[in-house]
Amino acid sequence: MLRIPSSLEELPHVDAEVERIALEMGFNDDARADLGICVTEAAGNAITHAHHERPDLFVEIRFEQFPDSLRVVVRDHGPGFDVEKVPDPTLPENLMKASGRGLHVIRMLMDGVEVKRLPDGMCIAMTKKLNSKAA
Repeated sequence: MLRIPSSLEELPHVDAEVERIALEMGFNDDARADLGICVTEAAGNAITHAHHERPDLFVEIRFEQFPDSLRVVVRDHGPGFDVEKVPDPTLPENLMKASGRGLHVIRMLMDGVEVKRLPDGMCIAMTKKLNSKAA
């Protein structure tokens, strides 16, 4: 498990750990890139939106390795959000917005995504199968 302070400067360390684990597990180049994009996006969202880059708040990233998949859980301690109210970035009125695509991208690149609001934050669990066809 990684426990990082809420600073965007930590994201390269997160990406390096994702790459190390995914390489060790045998994920191909595309799957490793997908994992890196998704995990750093989820961690970056926690840092920016949940914790407002307060380094005294921490983001936890847990890696659960299985024979056929990797599950990564990113946990923050912010106020949370209603996942049902996240605007669809593919709608015409949202196409030109500068942000709001992260969760959509994660859902497109991963094989499974669960977003849960907790009493003291949010948790996003992402699963990538070793022989994934996602993306």
